[in-house]
Amino acid sequence: MSQANPTIVFLAGAFADPSCFDELAAGFNNAGYPTAYAKVLSLNPSDPSSVSTSKDAEHVRSTVLLPLLDKGKDVILFVHSYGGVVGGAAAAGLSKSARRADAKKGGIVGLLYLAGNIVGEGESLKEAVGGAYPPFIKEHQPSNGLALIAPVMETLYGDVDAQKKADLEAGMIPHALAAFETPATAPAWKEAAFDGRRVYVRTLDDQCNPLFIQDIWLEKSGVEWETVDMKTSHCPFISRPQDVVKACTPFFEKWRE
Repeated sequence: MSQANPTIVFLAGAFADPSCFDELAAGFNNAGYPTAYAKVLSLNPSDPSSVSTSKDAEHVRSTVLLPLLDKGKDVILFVHSYGGVVGGAAAAGLSKSARRADAKKGGIVGLLYLAGNIVGEGESLKEAVGGAYPPFIKEHQPSNGLALIAPVMETLYGDVDAQKKADLEAGMIPHALAAFETPATAPAWKEAAFDGRRVYVRTLDDQCNPLFIQDIWLEKSGVEWETVDMKTSHCPFISRPQDVVKACTPFFEKWRE
């Protein structure tokens, strides 16, 4: 009897609604994979001082991951950019093997980081990028405690059709600076349960998370990652969604249990 494919849970980067994955999710759906989105509290909150990285992670864990796992679902965590900080912490202790050892059904069977931020326990994203914001992060815009990215297209979407510029620029959502400045809790990718189940997609022409810093994160993690290179900007799920599906599906097939 064939096992159902795992559910892919998407975690978007900062400044983005999870609907940014709609075209990519449709591609995975067509390949037989159910999908779900997680949203973080630090995306344009009414009170930017009330949020943190750890609160984002706990929210994702309690509202998306645990409900799926408790239904017996296997999950692949697919994270982009800041989603890597949140997803890494949210998935801690939820591997398939850990849950099986606790006589629980379901579990996370693999981690896919697409230009994902990798931070260690007790580290903030700001620290992980060198302790200072890059120039495209516009602090305290449009109001205190929030930030925006500018220029949008050059930073995030360098290989996206210019006809989409208006929609992509309008889709820029303020994000709380506290999300980048508060420490993360222990990440799932450190766990031996994910040996052979970690993939990092390196975006070679990335102007947001440049290739050199992606490589620093991978090296500093101290664990083994399988890597895939895509000659794209920061958001290939916008510019080349079908290529992302093709690149990722072979790993997902291996992770089925």
